This record gives sequence, structure tokens and C-alpha cells, in this order.
Amino acid sequence: MRTEGTGQASVSPAGYPIEAPESQSTSFQVAEITQQAPTSDVPLLVSLDNYYLSPELIPMLSEPDATTGIRTFRTRTYVELTEGGTVLLGRDAEQNYRARSSAELIASGPRLEQVEGSLLWRRMPHAVLTDGGDSTLTITLYRVADDEPSEAPAPKRQRTTAPHSETIQENTPAFMKNWGVEPRFTVPEFITMGGVHYKAVTRIDAREFPITYIQHPTHPAYDFDVLEAILRHTPDEQPRSAIRIPPDNHWEIDARLPFEKPLTAYVRDVFPEVTTVTLENIARKQFELANSSPFADAAGLTALRQIFSSWKNATSSPHPHWSDPLLMLPVLPTASGSRGASRAIDLPIQSSTGSLDRLDFDPLRFPREWNFFLTTYSPMDLKRFMAGLLTRNGYTVMEPNTFNSFPALVFRRTGHDYLFFMSLHRTRIPKLSLPAHMNPNTTGINLETQIGDAAAQAVRDAHKADKIIWLKGGSQIRPNFADTVFIIRDDNARL
Repeated sequence: MRTEGTGQASVSPAGYPIEAPESQSTSFQVAEITQQAPTSDVPLLVSLDNYYLSPELIPMLSEPDATTGIRTFRTRTYVELTEGGTVLLGRDAEQNYRARSSAELIASGPRLEQVEGSLLWRRMPHAVLTDGGDSTLTITLYRVADDEPSEAPAPKRQRTTAPHSETIQENTPAFMKNWGVEPRFTVPEFITMGGVHYKAVTRIDAREFPITYIQHPTHPAYDFDVLEAILRHTPDEQPRSAIRIPPDNHWEIDARLPFEKPLTAYVRDVFPEVTTVTLENIARKQFELANSSPFADAAGLTALRQIFSSWKNATSSPHPHWSDPLLMLPVLPTASGSRGASRAIDLPIQSSTGSLDRLDFDPLRFPREWNFFLTTYSPMDLKRFMAGLLTRNGYTVMEPNTFNSFPALVFRRTGHDYLFFMSLHRTRIPKLSLPAHMNPNTTGINLETQIGDAAAQAVRDAHKADKIIWLKGGSQIRPNFADTVFIIRDDNARL
């Protein structure tokens, strides 16, 4: 309450006082509230919107268990909700069932329960918080003497929701964490700064690197899932880089956060139209390639930071084979067909196992272009459609010509000097049937006719320099599967 001698107090929307322009000494009379005030019975509801499984992944789940209704994929469990939709199921620290994010280690979503007599699940009703079993709460305020300094901390303002990357950029304080350890009993590798020992990110086979990283003392070795969860939920606990400072080569911790966002968020920024499965597979594959292992080391973490910097600044990458997913694709074998000289390539099934066998782009992210594509079977429209998709995802496509047989595109990407040649296809089965004669010169359709003079010369120059990557791509539309636009690598040269 305001006492005599104070001016009219200004109050922020959050309920905290705002200092007046002319600061003056203010005293408060504080008394005990003896009347019991009823608490609000309106619970704070957490939305399930961020927990629903993408529809493209649902066909990969097992059939519901006949008793619990739980569906599985690998080691993960899922349930269908009465309100519609499917969510990943997990347990919290008290072993209660909750909706779980795929990047969480411990479930933190709304509590769930199975509907009795049904295979469906539902959100549990929120219990009303009470004080000792009563529905009222007694609040007691204590008076602080005017001549005593207050030791109570300033009230915390309610956090406002902001994009993850913006939050990190606005909060990059110097390293002030108490991450010290006693190395004799806890860690095999450590560095010492200012008399404090820090656990170092390392592996038995770790590569030597001038930059090292320290980690939170309770964190395990960083595989992709652990690091992704930390970057998503507790980014200030991510490993911090440390460098030696001359002339005495003492260690100093870099105040900046190494990563501004989760690893998948970096990939989404650069490849905005890939499917959710492909997004995670790219990020996971990139992590394992950069670290030469499923677990991180200092060289790998620095390589990832260099890759993300080259993406952001559109500069050459020091690690091109880890920065472009088309260079990460394996070469798929070409099998002989059942008839004569026919040949075919089996298309891998889209899988969230971390194996990057193919790239898939989600038509729901470009519905206008996809809907037009479905109305035409023109090879020229196929070339324009694929050229547009590649351009929106960061590639530079050489102008396609108007030749309709054997449609193909030639394109590049900033960051490396490889050239891509991609022949285009439409398929409604899990394979691509190929022409019996792959050499265009034997069919009377040379490269100049197929892709134009400038593109043909670029292909020949790249092939001579061993910088050509042969691809196949196009649309795949199958019953009971989500429509997709795919790219695979086969290395069937068109020369």
C-alpha cells in the first residue's frame, strides 16, 4: 500500500512498480493479511499443438497395442488422442505419462491417461492447487525496516514468448557458471582456468584441436539427441569453447554461445521445404560426419559452427561434403531388370532412422506449385517445377532448354565447386525404371540437345575435373504414403 508522502505509483502491465522520473526515497507499511483469500480455480493449460506427430510419419508406426493402444516406432511410443492427432508418449521425473517432444530427454508436456475401455488417450483434468488441502491461501507480508538494506531479490518479470534464435541473441552473457569439478574422481579429461577444473568434451579417439570445449559436469557424452535437446530447452548449458591466449597460453572461455539455435533449426533455415524426416536426417548425418563419430569432439563442434557460418554468410565452406546434403547422399546401386537390357533403381523408404539415403521435399510447404504440377504432364513443366524447388532451397539452376525428351537440370550451390546433373522422373512405385541405353550419344540425344550448349560444356568441364555429381529426382505418388518430391544419387554418368 502507498503511505503518506509518496507520489502516485506507476505500475507496469506485469504488476511491478516502474521507477518515477525523479527517484525519491519511498517507505512502505506492510501488514499481515489475516483474511483467507480464495485462489483461482482456473488452471494454466499447456497446448498440445507443439506435440502432434506430423501426418507423414504416422504410417510408419505399428498397429495400436490391443490393451494399451500404444503404437511404436523403433524405441519410441505413441498414442492417439480422443481429440484427434497422435503424440509421442513419455514419462516425467515422477513416472507420470506425458506428451513428449522428440528432442526432450524427460517428458514435460501435458499429462495423459488412457480412456477406460478404449485404445484412445486423453489429457488428464488439471487438479486445482490447494494449501494443505483447503481451497484458500493465506499470504503473509513482512515489513522491512527503512534503515535496513533489503536482501530479497528483485521480482522476476514473467517471460514473454519470443523466437528461439532471438532469445539467444539477446541473452549472451559472459560465462558465469559454476561448472567446476574435482577431476581425481569424476572426469578423465579436464582443463584448468583460474584454479578451477572443468570437464572437457572429448572421446578416447578424439582428434587434437586448438580449440577445446568445456561441458556441464552432469552432462553425458554429447550425441546428436543430447545436444539437440540441450540447445532446444536449456541453451545456456551447451558446451562452451575455450582457447589459449598468448604469450603464456593460458585458457580463456569464450563468452559467446557456440550455437544460437538447435541443429535442426539451422538446417530448416537453409532448406525450408524438406520434410520433417529429411530435416532430422540431414542434421543427424551432418553431426556424425563432422565429428567422425556418433559423439561430439572439439574438432567436430567447431566444424559445425564453421558450416553454419558459411550458410549464413553465403561463403565457401571449409567442409563442403558436410555442408551440402546432396554431397552426403550415398550412391544407390542400379539393378538389372527382368527383361533384356532394362535397368532400375530401388528407391529407399523414407525413414527417421538417421540414414540419409534420399532427400524428400514436402508438397505441403509449396502447395500452389504442387497443385499446378499435378495438372500437367509436360516435361517442360517438370523442369520448371524442379528448378523452382531447387532455387527456393538455395541452389542456382542453369536455364533449362525447351527439349522435352529425357528432362534434366544442371545446377550448383554456393559454398563449393561441385556441379550437379539431375535427370527428372515421375513414379508411382518404389523404383525408377531406366532406359536400356544410358549413354545419350547412342540414343541420338546428346547433352547439347538435352540441356543446352552452356550447361553441356559445364558438365564436361566438371567431369574432367572430377567435380560432377549425378542425381535423379522428381515426384513420387503412392497409395497410403504422403506425396513427396525426392532426390537420390546414382552416379550413372550421362557422358
